[in-house]
Amino acid sequence: MKERSFYSNLFFSLGLNLLVKPAAIFLIDAAVQNEVGSAYGLYFAIFNLSLILSILFDFGINNLSTKEAAQNLEAAKLQFTSIFSFRIVLMLFYLSGLFCCNLYLRLSWVEYKLILILGLNQFLIANIAYFRSFFAGLQWFRLDAIFSVLDRIMLICSMGYLIYLYPDGFKLVYIESYALMQFGSYALTFIIAGSTVFLKVKPPFVMPKMAIVKSKVKQAFPYALLIVLMTLYTRIDGIILKNLGGVEEASYYAQAYRLIDALYMFAMVFAGLLFPMFSKMITVNPQEIKPLVSQSSRLLLGSSIAFIVFSYLQGGLLMDLIYAHPAVDSGIILFLLSIAFFGMASNLIYGSLLTANGSLKALNIISFCGLVFNVMMNLLLIPKVLNGGAVVVAAVAALTQILVALAQAIYCKHLFNLAFVDRQFYKYPLLTYLLMVWYVLVYFSPLGNLNLIWIFLLDVIVSLALLFALKFIDFKELIALVQKRT
Repeated sequence: MKERSFYSNLFFSLGLNLLVKPAAIFLIDAAVQNEVGSAYGLYFAIFNLSLILSILFDFGINNLSTKEAAQNLEAAKLQFTSIFSFRIVLMLFYLSGLFCCNLYLRLSWVEYKLILILGLNQFLIANIAYFRSFFAGLQWFRLDAIFSVLDRIMLICSMGYLIYLYPDGFKLVYIESYALMQFGSYALTFIIAGSTVFLKVKPPFVMPKMAIVKSKVKQAFPYALLIVLMTLYTRIDGIILKNLGGVEEASYYAQAYRLIDALYMFAMVFAGLLFPMFSKMITVNPQEIKPLVSQSSRLLLGSSIAFIVFSYLQGGLLMDLIYAHPAVDSGIILFLLSIAFFGMASNLIYGSLLTANGSLKALNIISFCGLVFNVMMNLLLIPKVLNGGAVVVAAVAALTQILVALAQAIYCKHLFNLAFVDRQFYKYPLLTYLLMVWYVLVYFSPLGNLNLIWIFLLDVIVSLALLFALKFIDFKELIALVQKRT
């Protein structure tokens, strides 16, 4: 019964995410960008900044809270008021810092409002995640899954009504209204999730204790530092591009990056299985690490290669289909970011293994080097191009992610005595070749005259068929993986 319950909860969570998150990205987020145009570049840069600063509202405490709620619920409940009070203090510091920055930088009113709203959004997101940590720790997975998408459901309903149903609703769609709708969605989810915690978990109202906060922050600091560095070398390029290349280039970059974000969400679902399994194998059964690394690499990296080939040959057409005003080089930007996604997928595997092993010093050094490389290359190269800053940033992102992935993989293989080249390696160039043959056949056959949506659907079906045929995706292995996870 426990195994059946785990399967039903897993597929319930995956199903919700598959239905809601792509709808929020493509039906709402992309539609807003089509309406507001280059102003979205400003939003994208400030959103990235708020994401980097969001570590202020967490410090890695959520992960510790989930573990605490699972192992010792009463202790977690006693810590609730201390941690929540600490978050409120951090928010006040953030707002004070924002006010001081405005005095020095002389931000425009639009920039100031966006920074304020998106910063408050990150505060709400961090606290929603904190509330959810109790649900996850208590294994209330369905409740956790509902709150993981509730804010997006509200955003789809509110912005979807304005964009698609309300007469002349597009006149009310501008970048500040979008940020405000997000704030309203997060605020309502925050209130509902918080009320649920008080009703079902019943944490006691006790005086906050600084000693608890200090202990948690000290425990979480190495993980928090790693999250900061990884977020910086992944997200700071959007901020640099907006300041050196302009909001229009930043908006073009955001168009392609949105697709990478969508794919990364689902890669993270699988990676969530890896970390606890690696943690146990390292201490109990280290000989199983090699087959698990091989298996996860085939799934994530094989799928990434399929996306790279698709982006190279069909990326421009896809961008034209989604966006009203894509960049001239939108296909190139997407192709370069698909290479970056390959590196990100590899980092999910080897980063999970190194984190499980406690090799945080090595991970932080690699991440810091990636950050320095990314910032220096962007500062050096963006000013050298009059137009096409988005292409430069995408190329730097690809190079950064691949170098970081290589460093992590080499260190991992040396540390755990893994073969540098897997014996299944031949399948990767074979997959690339077969996919290229398929796209050439479509181009020179009557299939090329079909509607673009049908062509893309065929591309997805053929890609999946090849991934199954070459055993990049193996249902038996996936089922065995989930069974081990239980």
